[in-house]
Amino acid sequence: MSMSASPTQSLRFTIFKYVVYGLLVLNIGLFLIFGEPHEAIDSLGWMLLLGSFEYETSTSDEDYSSPLEKYILWTLQFMGYAFAIYATWSYWQVEQWADFINASAWLCVCAAISYDVHVPGEYGGLEWRIRNLVKGVLYAILFGVAIWWAYDGLVVDQSAHALLELYDALLWIVCFGVIELNIFASESEDENEYEAATS
Repeated sequence: MSMSASPTQSLRFTIFKYVVYGLLVLNIGLFLIFGEPHEAIDSLGWMLLLGSFEYETSTSDEDYSSPLEKYILWTLQFMGYAFAIYATWSYWQVEQWADFINASAWLCVCAAISYDVHVPGEYGGLEWRIRNLVKGVLYAILFGVAIWWAYDGLVVDQSAHALLELYDALLWIVCFGVIELNIFASESEDENEYEAATS
């Protein structure tokens, strides 16, 4: 049986979450100023998706307050996917294969999170286990690409800029890890409610 988080644990998690998001906003600001246009579009798209997922997963036990709220959220997600897909296609066109693999894996992660939100399925069931296995593989790919970028930049190109790329990649993984924790918390509540109803 899973345990509910204490108020102190919830406060710590909330502080951690928004510190991480704050670092990400700062990081994106640097990309908007110093990065290439397609990198800025890429970051903006993922930020829109991250923000919408944070909202959906932290309020998953609540209905939309109005049709307007739902349509605004869907519009932001549509824009986020449009920017992210455009950036992914741009990486394909210029043959930046590591970036293409990274962006493609992130699109798959976003699809999996959307599935978690809208089709949660049975907690602990076969479908749930398969979904989490797939997401585990996707996050492993993302981590592998981050390590490759660091190796390629530091060892092959001998550029300290690779450390910034590694930091950026790991920061995004941590941010989406927060979304996964939101989902886990919601699933744990559902499990507790089910056990209480059947006990």
